[in-house]
Amino acid sequence: MSAALETLRSCAFCPNTCRPSHAAQAPSQIESQTPSAMSLLALAYLDSRLGECSGVIEALRRRDAVRESRTHCTYGFDIDAALDAALAAAARG
Repeated sequence: MSAALETLRSCAFCPNTCRPSHAAQAPSQIESQTPSAMSLLALAYLDSRLGECSGVIEALRRRDAVRESRTHCTYGFDIDAALDAALAAAARG
């Protein structure tokens, strides 16, 4: 899981160079659904700063912007896969 966490940490503090991959009027332009926001949200959950009752798991399932930006990431990150790997590892304990 360390590779997935490192990817999420890097993305969480990225200046969103992938943002132009979403149409300006697209629902995925909601700030909380950008790859960097999703990465930060996942890290907060994995660090036990957010509980499951907070709705974080449901929020982390909304990945339209994450999927759209995969080919536009300056660093070549696959945030969708990193989120899957990190959350699966957390579920296993």
